[in-house]
Amino acid sequence: MHDLNLLIMVTWKEEGKWRLYRLLKSRCRSVHILQPFLLKEGVHPWIKRCSRLLSEFYLPLIAWKRRKHCDFIISWTMRFGICYGVLNRLFPSKGSAKHVLCDFHINPTRKDPVYRLRLKLLSFSVPGIDFFLCTSTREERIYSEMFRIPIDAIRFFPIAPPGDLPGSCTFPVEDYVFSYGNSDRDYETLLRAAKDFDARVVIVSQAYSPKTALPDSVVLLQDKVAWRDLVRLIAGARVVVMPLQDFNISAGQTAMLETMIMGRPLVVTSNMATVEYATHLQSALFYDAGDAEQLASHVRLLLENRELAEEMGRKAGWEAGRFFDLQASILLDVLQRLAEARDPK
Repeated sequence: MHDLNLLIMVTWKEEGKWRLYRLLKSRCRSVHILQPFLLKEGVHPWIKRCSRLLSEFYLPLIAWKRRKHCDFIISWTMRFGICYGVLNRLFPSKGSAKHVLCDFHINPTRKDPVYRLRLKLLSFSVPGIDFFLCTSTREERIYSEMFRIPIDAIRFFPIAPPGDLPGSCTFPVEDYVFSYGNSDRDYETLLRAAKDFDARVVIVSQAYSPKTALPDSVVLLQDKVAWRDLVRLIAGARVVVMPLQDFNISAGQTAMLETMIMGRPLVVTSNMATVEYATHLQSALFYDAGDAEQLASHVRLLLENRELAEEMGRKAGWEAGRFFDLQASILLDVLQRLAEARDPK
C-alpha cells in the first residue's frame, strides 16, 4: 500500500479534516483530492453552486488527464463515476489508473425520461469502471446481474458519520419528535402517524410540500438550516424519525448515522441500505414503508419509556462509531486486491 498514489474526486471543500483521507495518507505514497473550484470564504453562494454543478464534468476531465500519474482514481459520487467512466471507455489507455466508483446505487422506482437517459449513460460507463462500491449488501448481486458486473468487482461500502459530531452534542433534550431530509422522504406517513402520539413534530425539508394544511402540533421549516442549528435540533429531540419511501430505494443512511452518532433514539423505515447500519430493537426501531400505525407504535414506545429510549440512543452511538474503521478497512482491502491483481508478484 505504501507505494500507491491515489486521486479522489469529492464534492466538498476538503481541508485535511476528513478521517478517511488522513488514514489513506498514512498508508499510501500520496493522496490527492480533486474538489470544486471557488469554495473559499467570500465567494458568492451562487458561484459556489455553479462550481459544484459544473464540477461533475470538469473534475472527471482533470482526473482523466492525470490518470497515468496515479494508481487509482476514486469517484466519490455516481455522477463523477459515470462521467469519468465514459471518458475511460471512449479513450482507454493501457497501464493507466484503476477506477473505483463509490456510492453506486440506482432508484428502481423512477421511470422518467431523464433518469432513463442517466441509466443508459451508466450502462455505457460500466466498462470504464474497475470496481463498484455499492450502498448495501443486497445490491451486490442485483447490480451484478443488472449491469453484467463480475460479482468479485462489486462490494458493499458503508458510509461513515461526520467525524466532528461525537462528544460535541451537549444540548438539552426537549419534548419533540424531529425529522429531516429531502431525498426520498415520506412525510405524509409521519403526519398520519402523528395523530396517534402526543408530541410536537418538527420537520426540516426544502423539498416537502404538504398536500393539506398541517395540524398545530407540526412545525415545518422549509428554509435551509445552518449545520450548527441542525445539530442542535437532532441532539435536542426526544425521538428522531426517518420516514422513507420504499424498501428498494437506498436512501436515508447519512441522516440516520448523524442521528445515531449523536446518541438519539431513532425510528427509521427499513430499506436495503438502512438495515445495514442498525439492529432492530437495540440501536433503532425499524418500520415498513408507508405503515403509519407501526410508526406511531414505535414512537409511542420511545416517548413513554425514556430510559429505554436513551439506552437505545447510547447503543446507536456505539454502533455508528464502528463504521469509521469498517469503511477504511473495506476500501484498503479493495485497493490492495486491485493492486495485487495489476502487479502480481
